Amino acid sequence: MTIDDAIIRYNFISKVQFKDRENELSKDLKIKVMGMRIEYNKINKAFNDDVKEFTKGITEQRFYELQDKQEKTKEETNEMNDLVNKYNQEINEYVSKHSMEEIEVNNYTFTEDEYNEIIETNSEKDVVINGTTIPAPDFLEVIHDLFVK
Repeated sequence: MTIDDAIIRYNFISKVQFKDRENELSKDLKIKVMGMRIEYNKINKAFNDDVKEFTKGITEQRFYELQDKQEKTKEETNEMNDLVNKYNQEINEYVSKHSMEEIEVNNYTFTEDEYNEIIETNSEKDVVINGTTIPAPDFLEVIHDLFVK
């Protein structure tokens, strides 16, 4: 599994709710989902920390000087924009390459019965992932695609 795959799985499994008004996941399924969340979140956090560290490593002192300066000349503004564009390109390249690295992680799955439990508690709740609202049926379809074998 790649880092990107694990982060996608984390983004979705972290939105599974354990209880709605009338239904609740079984204790065993809650434990399983929490284990998944914890493992995938460790990967997500480590990846974000790596990206932050990479960003710190490529950022020149001149960038901080320009960033802190209240009033910039046109040349300084252009220089700042050039540095931002350069950093964004380098960071995007790093993220693209690093996120495709293969990692060892448990390949968690749900049974059809466990998935049906998840449907019962999540069928009426739209979720927001990375700023995008996903209707409950679409969310549940992705959960099935990612986790039910």
